[in-house]
Amino acid sequence: MDGILEFFHEGGPFMLVNLVFVVISLAVVIERFFSLFARYRMNEKPFVAAVDRNLQAGNIEAAAKVCASAPERALSRATRSLLKLMRNGYESPLMAVEEAMLEVRPLVMARVNWLWAIANIATLIGLVGTIFGLIKAFKATAAVQQDQKAAALARGISEAMNNTAFGLSIAVFCIAAHLVLNNQATKTVERAEHALFHFVNVHAQWRKGYKPPETGAGAQAQGAR
Repeated sequence: MDGILEFFHEGGPFMLVNLVFVVISLAVVIERFFSLFARYRMNEKPFVAAVDRNLQAGNIEAAAKVCASAPERALSRATRSLLKLMRNGYESPLMAVEEAMLEVRPLVMARVNWLWAIANIATLIGLVGTIFGLIKAFKATAAVQQDQKAAALARGISEAMNNTAFGLSIAVFCIAAHLVLNNQATKTVERAEHALFHFVNVHAQWRKGYKPPETGAGAQAQGAR
């Protein structure tokens, strides 16, 4: 603990500015990890299968009930929006999916890009602190006596290097977190879009009169005939 306090004390005022961005980045990472890995995540296979069965039968209301009973997740919210469009009719499957995703995509991708911006800002603040530390070091060596120049130069260089190290550490953390969170957010959006396109295709096939082949007991009964 004493080492950390000394590190910040030697770094000067720009260390405190970067400390604010540390708090912001930690808040963003914690909130996004919870949202992407817990709040918006769901077991998609049974949900898609249940909606699929109802759409194959042309029963949009039953499919809507499946969405209503499902947990509040990205896919279930997007599917509810898509089913509303199916009730009212749509001209383009692509536009229907895009409109259904308008509500979900911003929620999933929210604040992820903040981390990349914070990484750049923290690096620049650390660089500014480094420059001010070097300026202070050169000014101190010019103003003090010969036997004190080494100590004054050491203090200025220590301030400069502490700012550099702190800024780069924040940048590395934010970039690593951005890679993980952006990857998960992209996967969540892509899985939702894939499921919505599947629902649109199933509904379009039903409107054209297509019926899926019977399986199980129904198929065996027809074979016996």
